[in-house]
Amino acid sequence: MDSDSDSDLELSPETLRALQQVMQEQQEQQDRFEVLRQQAEERFDQAQGGQAKTPILTMDIFREDWQLSQFWYDEATSEKLAREILNNSDANSIVCCISSPTAYVKLMSMDPPNSDNLFLFEFDTRFDVYGRQFIHYDYSKPLEFRLADELKGSVDMIVVDPPFLSEECLTKTLQTVRHLLKKDGKVVLCTGLVMSKIAKEDGLELTTFHPGHQNGLSNDFRCYVNYQSNQFPLKSQEESEQ
Repeated sequence: MDSDSDSDLELSPETLRALQQVMQEQQEQQDRFEVLRQQAEERFDQAQGGQAKTPILTMDIFREDWQLSQFWYDEATSEKLAREILNNSDANSIVCCISSPTAYVKLMSMDPPNSDNLFLFEFDTRFDVYGRQFIHYDYSKPLEFRLADELKGSVDMIVVDPPFLSEECLTKTLQTVRHLLKKDGKVVLCTGLVMSKIAKEDGLELTTFHPGHQNGLSNDFRCYVNYQSNQFPLKSQEESEQ
């Protein structure tokens, strides 16, 4: 009985090799993130002397976690959102990307003039490799996050992509947006077409831009803004109602 049970539980050599490879890749990724975190701490120390330099990262090291409702933008969308931020900010601007890490990572790779004032609000702690510019964010607690008081009413531009396509998630995330945004601040919201009513109630109008995702997304995903944008022109009323 014992010998039969043991043999039944044994993995085949192929399965064992595949499992070992997966575990090795996971360990290598963990080791890489640990190195990046250490570098982030060193950058913070160097910043006191004006010598900090943020490393250029890509989304290749951040795998999608569908349990966290992560669906990364495709390259064209990331580029467009990052370019929109650059076109509407300067060295003194404070910018936040909320639950939009793909846009943030792309932006930070484009040598922005205000990198010290670019913040990523994100639940996934892998992104803490950005040091103090990473702010752990849980949409269910929209006003409970690091620097909540310091950033209140001071942010010039926000790009936001709520993690879940639900009224509760969008409503609470927009509460964070209102808390952070300065008067006449700019907002780019990426979410589903079904959220149009809630977006409009917050002064966000539907545009012609359709954000794309690396692995596709079945929902009708759209972009909304609260200002006149050359990259993201507003849809006409007739088009919006279609």
